Amino acid sequence: DFKKTAVTFQFLNAILMLVTCIDCSSAIHTRNDLTEIEKEVCLSTAKFEDFVTEFLNRTFQMIDTLSTEMSDAVVLNHETNSEDQEASQELTSMISGIVQQCSKKIFQMIREKITNFLAASSFSPKISRLLNGLVRAILKGNPEETLKYLLPQTCERIEKILNHSETTILSDHKGDPELTWSLTLFSELVRARGDALIIYKPMILSVFHRCIHIIHKESYEAVANAAKNLLKTLSYVYPLEYRLTVENIEEPFTDFLPIRAWGQHVEFDKLNVQFHIPNEDEVDFACEFVE
Repeated sequence: DFKKTAVTFQFLNAILMLVTCIDCSSAIHTRNDLTEIEKEVCLSTAKFEDFVTEFLNRTFQMIDTLSTEMSDAVVLNHETNSEDQEASQELTSMISGIVQQCSKKIFQMIREKITNFLAASSFSPKISRLLNGLVRAILKGNPEETLKYLLPQTCERIEKILNHSETTILSDHKGDPELTWSLTLFSELVRARGDALIIYKPMILSVFHRCIHIIHKESYEAVANAAKNLLKTLSYVYPLEYRLTVENIEEPFTDFLPIRAWGQHVEFDKLNVQFHIPNEDEVDFACEFVE
């Protein structure tokens, strides 16, 4: 039920936007200024990792179920697509909120679980929005690490499919499900921050050069989306993060205790927003791609 799922994601997102997902339980041993309530809260934060793990497991189960159901369906109506989009947007927002305000340990766990799930099999394009939401979220949290574990493998997978398939795969209107899924994932990965993509320029251009003439509708749409996403991330100015606090949120908690930032507002004139501004290499990459 996409409506109920979207509402659940929305509820969790509203809460997780206001807290940092960090295990602060060690603070009770390093600080002597904690109230009894703060000690209880610090101890309860040890459950964050278990909560996120369970949430991801249930999300993966939902995606697996939807993938099977939708692959058997002949037609998906407009209402279903609209509900699917709403659920995927809420999922993206929720996971983004977690990964941008969590400890390195929890982020690595999230990244590992998502990358392992994506690598395990191919998925129906019909549920690509939900999967893209997961990828988009961890890309925002740590583009360098996410790309390292996903982009080379995805490009290699695409090249392997093309190398081991018949020469008609590019001109086949029926397409190849695995290739379509890989291109969909590729299109999402090139949303990553422009400067993080530079080192992968040769493999990115290689995929475009080989797939630009594909005629299968969904595969071609994935390639077109990849081109749009790549040019935007290389040439646009955009905020880099949306964290609740600019303080160091990692242990030890001697100077700053993350739970004390929960739900706190920031004065407008004290915002220190960091923007991505295209550098020379990114502009050159964009120009080379267009040419």
